[in-house]
Amino acid sequence: MAKKRNRQKELKLRKLLIVVWLLFIVLLGAFGFFIYTRKDTVKDDLTFSTRFSYQTNANPDINALIITYLSAMASSDQGILQSCVTEPAQFSDMTNIQSQSKIITRYGNINCYTVNGLDDNSTIVYAVSNITIFGIDSTPLDILGPYYVVKQGNQYLIDNGPKDQKVTNYMDKVNKNKDIQELYQMVKDDEEKKAQSDPALKDFLDRIGR
Repeated sequence: MAKKRNRQKELKLRKLLIVVWLLFIVLLGAFGFFIYTRKDTVKDDLTFSTRFSYQTNANPDINALIITYLSAMASSDQGILQSCVTEPAQFSDMTNIQSQSKIITRYGNINCYTVNGLDDNSTIVYAVSNITIFGIDSTPLDILGPYYVVKQGNQYLIDNGPKDQKVTNYMDKVNKNKDIQELYQMVKDDEEKKAQSDPALKDFLDRIGR
């Protein structure tokens, strides 16, 4: 009798284990199906959870283009400037660039803040840099751009030609974004802070109306 009872207990235990195991498999399958059907939603949620509309130093090639361009601006290097843009003829007359390069002699610590353009081959770029001003010790931040950078083949170039209204409207919209405006405010705050301890910088900013 004892053996019979033991066998009955073993059978009940086995049945219970089988039921638990089957329930586990069903729940695991249901969870996997839920994740699969929700994967696009999860991806979208992650996309919109980011705080900023821009990326920082996201593309090394674009960074290299902007650094090269600004270095050429500071040294008024006509050939390099023409190689960085879609309309090289705009740098046929270097008078204004040469005058500017006598004032802003260097761009350093350049960071590029990028926003996707209207298509896969275009990017809006804001460059924030410390600038060296002739005769002034302080190196305040400045924000350059926005530049509309386009990819032609394997090369990135600054589109310095006329923009159609669609591109212009889009760039205006991006420029009004709260986080882009915060970049401008960051630059202004840095200027004001450094001007408080550097009278020469304050005089320079007052003269140019900054």
